[in-house]
Parts: sequence; C-alpha cells; structure tokens
Amino acid sequence: MMIRYQGTQRHFVPNLTIGAPVIESLRKHTKAYLDCHLMVSNPLDYVEPLGKAGASGFTFHIEASKDNWKELVQLIKSKGMTPGVSLKPGTPIEDLYPLLEDENPVELVLVMTVEPGFGGQKFMPEMMDKVRTLRKNYPSLDIEVDGGLGPSTIDMAASAGANCIVAGSSVFGASDPAQVISLLRKSVEDSQKNN
Repeated sequence: MMIRYQGTQRHFVPNLTIGAPVIESLRKHTKAYLDCHLMVSNPLDYVEPLGKAGASGFTFHIEASKDNWKELVQLIKSKGMTPGVSLKPGTPIEDLYPLLEDENPVELVLVMTVEPGFGGQKFMPEMMDKVRTLRKNYPSLDIEVDGGLGPSTIDMAASAGANCIVAGSSVFGASDPAQVISLLRKSVEDSQKNN
C-alpha cells in the first residue's frame, strides 16, 4: 500500500495543499510507503522537512529543477528517501535521460498524464508513448503515471509499462473504492506477469 502526498506551491501550479505536518501525522500510524510528489518551483526547500517527517519517496519536477537536480537527488537520498522525477505532458522524455544515466540516478519516473494542478482531468493516452520508451530503455525502472487513471484507462497504462499508479478521483469518487483499487492493482500485476 502506498499513501500519496501531493505538495504544490503557487509558482508551479495554482492551488496549495498539505505539507510535512500531515506526513508526520500519518507516519505515526502507518508503515506504508509515503510517496510525495512536489509540484513546486523550489523542491530543495522541502527535502529536509519531508525527510524528517517520515516521507518514503520524494518526486520533483524536472521543469523546476533543471539547474540543480544533482544536488537535489543527493540530498533526497541523504535523508533516506527514494528520489523520483516527474515531467509534465509537454516536456520531452529526453530531458530525463541525464537523471537516469547519472552515477547517482533517480529511481522513479512519474509521467504526468494530465497537466499538473487539478484532479479529475481527462487521461492523455498519447503520454503512453513516453511510458513505453522508458520501459524499453530502462526495464527495471519504477514508472509511475498520474492523471485520469481509473477502470477505463488502467489497461493502457499497465500494458505500456507503468508499474506505479496514482488514482484519486476514480477511487475517492467510487461507490466501492476497494473494488476500484483491486481492479487497478490486478491490471498492473497481470501486465507485469505477461512481460
């Protein structure tokens, strides 16, 4: 099980959400992987507080970290978190290659399948080309997808090679959230077995 925190700041996306105090509160009650996706323009400022709060993973946006990603990855790892990098739909996949081929690489790539900032957006199937390319070039990489994932889109993402799924509206808006979670998990597990 993974609990996901999505941090935002006005300089990158227009809405604000929760922070390290919530992670700290959750950590007291669970050993679950607490995945933090930071859609902020200055992710370095959040590494220390989220690490101290007990975050498991720290995913930053390449668009906000082109000049300091090496320092950021090193700091994330030094705080005991798994470093991940995310990219918006319009960002070319090639922008990530230096972060994956460095001697101190990120360990997860999050492909946004909607524009960051608001829940409930429509899934962009054309983003699956990025997932397929990543899976082909980096077979053991954790590849996460976020945006518009649910029962009608999960098979596209799983068959493209995504092994980490972020689902919000489709789970929390469902009459039976457990059934939706089970369906999403089964699709990913079945795709992994077949590949």
